[in-house]
Amino acid sequence: MHRGPRFALLLLITLNGSFHPSYAQSSGAAKPALPAGSPYSSEVSGSIPPELARKDSEIRAALTDQPDSAGLLYGLALIQREEGKPRDSLDTYTRAARFRRPTPQELRSVALDYVLLRDFDDAIHWLEMAVQMDPKDPDILYSLGRCYYSKDRYADAGKLYERVLTIQPHNLKAEENLGLVYDASNDPVKAEQALRSAADWAGPNSTDEWPFLDLGSFLLDHNRAKEAIDPLRAALRITPSCAACHEKLGRALVATNDSAVGIAELEQATKLDPKNPKTHYELGRALRQAGQLEKARQELSISQKLYSTHSQQ
Repeated sequence: MHRGPRFALLLLITLNGSFHPSYAQSSGAAKPALPAGSPYSSEVSGSIPPELARKDSEIRAALTDQPDSAGLLYGLALIQREEGKPRDSLDTYTRAARFRRPTPQELRSVALDYVLLRDFDDAIHWLEMAVQMDPKDPDILYSLGRCYYSKDRYADAGKLYERVLTIQPHNLKAEENLGLVYDASNDPVKAEQALRSAADWAGPNSTDEWPFLDLGSFLLDHNRAKEAIDPLRAALRITPSCAACHEKLGRALVATNDSAVGIAELEQATKLDPKNPKTHYELGRALRQAGQLEKARQELSISQKLYSTHSQQ
């Protein structure tokens, strides 16, 4: 776990924003996320969207003249997270906290850095602190619910989604994720109700495939493949490059005896996500069922090798 920024920030917050480097060094806890060096000199990757790159460059230029500006540092940390640089972002948040305590939303951003690092324990720590500071912020409550869900704390996650819905009665993401909580808690009736509500709220002009993908996946997993086809096709209309959408739709079509189209969907899924062992496995099963034994053997062999590689990582 990347605990340097967590404990450094904790010291700063506990001490009302004052920073005591001698205490941090003697405790052995408050180590920076990255080695020491010029904190503002890292280059912007060419793959970063131009608008983010521009903001990054502008803030770094301003920090040259105002290196102790908490506002600029917090702004840079946020941009670094959006650029997909969670370690850099955490290091910058630690620097910023020397000059000003973080706001609840800034703590949420710290937590989302830990989510990118797959460190849900530290993410939960900061989100719980943010909730204490602002117990009615729906974004913070929702993010904490997602982290609880990732740790299989379904009851805790459900309570937070319900709190979000009392604040924002038509919060689509909270309703959608509440459906996933009900499904994980073996309450399929409530799960379907919530997932259908989320899909209805999204509507035909939605730009988000997930309400439809989650509903379709739920129906498919509960042996209702025919009902799953429409929401899965809706998800694909929104995001044609969604590998999971092609995979789920392919499985639903194969299960309803539309093997040729189902296999085509599964083949598209493997092209979009070639390193996913489950997709190759599902394609192999469909090919075997269709009597294409040699192709099935090839896909199942790929799946086995990918599963083996994943287990060694």
